[in-house]
Amino acid sequence: MGWFTIFKKNKDTQHVTETPSVPVNASPASVDSKSQLNGASVHDGQGIFLIYNYLQQDFETRGYNDALTSPDEGYRNDNIKLIKYDLEILVHQVKTYHDSLMKDIEFHIHSRERAGLVDLVDELRIKQTDLGDHIEKVKTFEQALQTGTGLCERAILSYKRGFMKGMASITQAYLLTKKF
Repeated sequence: MGWFTIFKKNKDTQHVTETPSVPVNASPASVDSKSQLNGASVHDGQGIFLIYNYLQQDFETRGYNDALTSPDEGYRNDNIKLIKYDLEILVHQVKTYHDSLMKDIEFHIHSRERAGLVDLVDELRIKQTDLGDHIEKVKTFEQALQTGTGLCERAILSYKRGFMKGMASITQAYLLTKKF
């Protein structure tokens, strides 16, 4: 290897290292789809979004698998009660979270008002209004849970449908395929 080839390699390496690098503190271009709300606001996956995520579970598959495990009506009814209880726990958890967050927002509004940060206070009031809307929606969920209507009933109907499909599948597999 000659002197000229060594210098040529060093020159090529310098050219590669001179390419602009991405700053370390730059944020990634893609944002997690769960962190987007209406394409504009970002939420932290807490609050009412926990309830929405719970209600969007695949309860039909869960019911189907439960029927294959134990095709008993008592087992089905117990699992329906568990779904309702889990949702009730989640509603209470979200209400507690919202109450705490509302207190935090109110504190920041008062302290930032005293500091004269008008624009920041306006933004906080918007967040407070949004939180108030979420609190009302959670109250609606809670009432629907107590009366057995609305979006909460969707989970129950989906579970029952899956359970019935599982029972039908058992019958189809064992009895209707038998030849007399």
